[in-house]
Amino acid sequence: KFVAGEREGHKVLTKPFLDQGSERSNLYIGTSSMSGYTIQADLLGSLKGRKRPDMGLINGRYILDLMGGHKRLEIRDWEERRLQKTVDFPMEPDVWYTMQMRVDVVSDKAQIRGKLWKTGTPEPAAWTIEVDDPLPMRQGSPGLYGYSAADIFYDNVKVMVNPK
Repeated sequence: KFVAGEREGHKVLTKPFLDQGSERSNLYIGTSSMSGYTIQADLLGSLKGRKRPDMGLINGRYILDLMGGHKRLEIRDWEERRLQKTVDFPMEPDVWYTMQMRVDVVSDKAQIRGKLWKTGTPEPAAWTIEVDDPLPMRQGSPGLYGYSAADIFYDNVKVMVNPK
């Protein structure tokens, strides 16, 4: 469950920690027929005891997930877990990160790319993680992903058409 809230005087979207029920949620912000876009958002994961949340973006039925407890960044498909790639990325709690995810379907493959950097610092030129899917999912809704072992905050969400 996502709720509107405030953090440091700014309005944000929050995925709060839940004592019971499902901690894993997706929030879709477009139609399932969308394709050819990039989604970007600022994300902050808090710390609850020693637990850190997983948080990320959804693009065309793929998930870019900053896995706080596992200290890695992962791209995966959300249907069958047939596609999965991870890189190390130690998340610092209570630090804003900007995350960007782009999917391009070209011919018979999808190119899925993600970037992650501390908010307020220059965007890196290179992608942080990339993977090709030989069985592309050609469309799907943009969205936000959260597994709230601790509170997650989202801000400045953008969905942009990919340049040709």
